[in-house]
Amino acid sequence: MSLTTPVVIKVGGAALTAPAQLLDLLAAVKLALAGRPWVLVHGGGATVDEWLTQAGQASSKIHGQRQTPANHMPLVTGALAGYTNKILVTIAQQAGLRALGMSLVDGVALPLQQNFALGCVGSPNWLALENNHSGFGQVLKSLLAAEITPVISSIGCFENGQLANVNADLAAAAIALVLDAELLLLSDVDAILDASGHAIGDISLSAGYALLEQSFVQGGMHVKLQAALEAASRCRRTTAITSWQKPTQVVALLQGGSVGTRIL
Repeated sequence: MSLTTPVVIKVGGAALTAPAQLLDLLAAVKLALAGRPWVLVHGGGATVDEWLTQAGQASSKIHGQRQTPANHMPLVTGALAGYTNKILVTIAQQAGLRALGMSLVDGVALPLQQNFALGCVGSPNWLALENNHSGFGQVLKSLLAAEITPVISSIGCFENGQLANVNADLAAAAIALVLDAELLLLSDVDAILDASGHAIGDISLSAGYALLEQSFVQGGMHVKLQAALEAASRCRRTTAITSWQKPTQVVALLQGGSVGTRIL
């Protein structure tokens, strides 16, 4: 593991319900990485759910991705790129990081493809990203060179300027690709579980794709595994999934330990 290889870490919005625990996690990560550049990507589904409910709007998900009609985008954008992002920035700064809040549209927009079945939902344009048709990575590299830790919400936009809701796990995988970085997806569970409820450890890419087809991998874990496989296959670097609630496990992973589910 190179000391200069960036790390992309994604935390779910559920972590924001435990700010003291999240502060401990970020402080532990900062210490473990010891100056190594890293990016923090976040979701915020719980806040989105709350805001939509307060506005009398119903919301549903398909394979872990939220259906987002155009009239939901002001609330979704405010919840993710506004409130949630700034709360996380303040916690990161308390942990001693030079944290800067941003979204997938800041500087140069990350290229997306629209998932019309879900509405104003974008997925990374993997072909464009692999062909380096994105200045978003250069923006991030400039920030990392200045020892700034970007804290990125998963709000992007399409070529026509329409704002888009992007699954945060997929956004993190895309950022790992443009930075040629390792990817760590933090969840509410220690690892992906098999059909019997047992933790799955190190797996190959082929085993990961086979796992993705299993019926017991559903919802948020389905898209999380999908994102991990995209990053692992395209970056050829270690991608891992474990719990944000256990900083010691996160630190062990960052130090090369066999913890959680790792795609090698």
